[in-house]
Amino acid sequence: MKKKILVVDDDPDILEQMTSVLTGAGYEVSAAEGRAAAEEAILKTKPDLAILDLMMEEKDSGFVLSTRSGSSIRIRR
Repeated sequence: MKKKILVVDDDPDILEQMTSVLTGAGYEVSAAEGRAAAEEAILKTKPDLAILDLMMEEKDSGFVLSTRSGSSIRIRR
């Protein structure tokens, strides 16, 4: 079973590049453009890994997302 990765960025070019590279490496990749879309995607796809842009719509969007996501998904450190 392929590992699921969620890529979150407000730059569509970065999303496209990351998705292409990770898919080519054999991962199941979903992408979200912005914090709100990412919150929904986390609940829907339950990714094994989320790669977040920390500075999106607002300077702290990625930090807020990572804090909120901790209650929705298991964070491995």
